[in-house]
Parts: sequence; C-alpha cells; structure tokens
Amino acid sequence: MIGLSFLPEIPASWFQSVNAIFILLFATLVGTFWIKWAKAGKEASSIFKMAVGVIIMGSGFLFMTAAALEYQEVGKSAMHWLILAYLFHTIGELCASPVALSFITKLSPERYVAFMMGAYFAATGLGNKVAGILSEASAEAGELTIFTGIAIFCMLFGLLVFLIIKPLKRLTHGAEEGLAPTAH
Repeated sequence: MIGLSFLPEIPASWFQSVNAIFILLFATLVGTFWIKWAKAGKEASSIFKMAVGVIIMGSGFLFMTAAALEYQEVGKSAMHWLILAYLFHTIGELCASPVALSFITKLSPERYVAFMMGAYFAATGLGNKVAGILSEASAEAGELTIFTGIAIFCMLFGLLVFLIIKPLKRLTHGAEEGLAPTAH
C-alpha cells in the first residue's frame, strides 16, 4: 500500500486508551441519540438497543479484517484500522452495555438483582475466556478468518434479535413501561 512505509511503527499497546477516550467523547452523544430516537416515536426498547450495539460491534471487526488483509499484502497494517475498530466497538458497547445493566435490574426479581448482576459479569468473564481461546486459535486459523467470523456472527446474531424482537419484548412482561410485577 502506498504511503505506509514512511509511517513509524507504533505498538498496539499505545492504543489501550483509545476506548476510554471514545467513551468520554461519545457517551453523551449516544445517550442523546436514543432520547431523540424515542421522542421521534421510533423503536427504542432495550432489546433493540442491545441488538444495534451487537451489530455495530460486529462491524468494528470488519476493520480488523481489513487490517489483516493489509498485513497479508504489505507485511504491516495502518493504525487507522485499529482506531476505527475501537470506535465501532466503543459505540456498540455504549448502545449495549449500559442498557443491559439497566435491563437486568428491571427484569430480575428484587431479591435476586445482585445475583443476576453477578451472573451478568460472570458471563462477561466467560466471554473474555472465549476471546482468549479465539486468540490462540488465530495462530492456526489466521486473523483474517477469526475477525471475519466474529463480524459475521455478531451481525447475524443482531439481525436474529431484530427478527424476533416482538416475542422477546412480550417475554419482558412490560418491564420497560414500569408494568412488570415486582417480587418481594
């Protein structure tokens, strides 16, 4: 790729603060977007927001696919792929994570809220373990295969949630409208 050879090599570890910076920059914007979206009368349920978040996060892996392709072609890849991946992962996270935490407290019986929050974070830990296993597998399968596979899986999963959003919303028994019965 033309122009890549004059750029200095920058360790990927320098980019660990990019996610935090993007959270600070975009948290208010994402929250404001959802408020305006709901006021416009559009679908704004927690399930919808989480599905959008998963699709956006999956899209971020397409930038890593591009980076893997560039690496295969040139022997290195440009840092903008990593920054774009972080951008999409952060915006997806801002759509999904706070909503999921709130949703757990709305759907859980009052005396099990703490347990369910713990289960949520345990699932996150399990996800990190799976990420480590996938990282090890990338040595054999290759980064291109792994990143593209994750992108496809996330986007298909998000689309599946869109397809079954009405039955999923029925299962919440009006939790978002404040109608859900509370167990004491």
